[in-house]
Amino acid sequence: MRQPTAFRASSRESSGMTTGRGDRIDYIDTARFLGIFLVYHGHVVERMMYLGNLAAAHQYKLIYAFHMPLFFVLSGFIAKDWAKEESVGRFIRSRFTSRIVPLLVFNLLLALISLAHKPDFPPFPLATAADYWNAAVMTVTQLTIFNVPTWFLMCLVSVEIIHFIMFRVLRGSTPRIVIAILAFYAAGYWVNRRFDLFAPGDLGKPNWWLMYEAVPMYAFYLVGVLLRRHGFLAGAVRPAWLALGAIAAMALVYATYDLNQGPFRLKMDAVIILAAAHGHWLWFPLTALIGSAAILFLAKLAEPVLWMRHLGRSALILMGLNGVVYHHVNGPFAAWFVGAMPASGWSVTLAAALFSAISIALAAPLMLLFNQWVPQLFGRPAQRGPLLPQFL
Repeated sequence: MRQPTAFRASSRESSGMTTGRGDRIDYIDTARFLGIFLVYHGHVVERMMYLGNLAAAHQYKLIYAFHMPLFFVLSGFIAKDWAKEESVGRFIRSRFTSRIVPLLVFNLLLALISLAHKPDFPPFPLATAADYWNAAVMTVTQLTIFNVPTWFLMCLVSVEIIHFIMFRVLRGSTPRIVIAILAFYAAGYWVNRRFDLFAPGDLGKPNWWLMYEAVPMYAFYLVGVLLRRHGFLAGAVRPAWLALGAIAAMALVYATYDLNQGPFRLKMDAVIILAAAHGHWLWFPLTALIGSAAILFLAKLAEPVLWMRHLGRSALILMGLNGVVYHHVNGPFAAWFVGAMPASGWSVTLAAALFSAISIALAAPLMLLFNQWVPQLFGRPAQRGPLLPQFL
């Protein structure tokens, strides 16, 4: 029986996967935009949840069940074959300039903003010079206190270090990649279940650069590597197949996300990747992978939408700018909503989605300015000028 086009693999050369500018994969850029929208939406409903809104709590658990594993899958999908292309020195320079520099810039930006307007979340003191020093030390070692959403960049660096080491063994072998996926997930799950390594400020625990969570997240990263290797959704795909795949996958996510009943952490009944709170050993990866597939199907369906692709290409900037609303705006908005609006699911969905869309729209002009004038500071170190030289 012939497979549907959506599920057939093909080689990179004949797949048509490198579309748009350079080596960009258009539907992956669209998936990044959809993922970053879920980040904004998830952070809004999180604050509503803290104020006792039950519908927001359900949405939080649904979104958090898969939206951060999705980003690691996407990162693996576009990963370089470093075993062939980069030396150790160039790898260090590229990770520093493309990951660590944006992390530092965005945290410095939010630190400066905090001098004029103190963040209301998370509850971390920023009243004295000593408080700022402690926050700075934590930001460069354990958790990005000034701009919490940028923790992903910190964890991604740790994941990419693992990949730089491991892919010399894994490259060219699908069976070895599959074995590594299972092994890294099992090891990461067991370690984090056995030891609570999420302890910001405790320098006595081995929680530097979120390496404790980089181990299981590397399994999702390798899923992306494997999907790219086998040409997942490569070339032209019938929209009907994509729509059917997206609907079926989202239905499965909705049916399974609440089957994960823990054990969790931080007194929250939800997956929290930052805290290595995964819950059930099977329901967590199952729902996370199905949710990631749903976004990929939807992204391929929406691939022709140019503005989504454009925003997705600057998802790193949008993630960093999310720190502004995360730390300073979401709280007051959630307080207003809970006090003035119905607590129903449709009301929460509409308000959070609209607020997220407005937040991204307001961030877009800054995104354009950063890309125009200082792209080297925001993930494009190989670009020249106009204000800074080429970093890489």
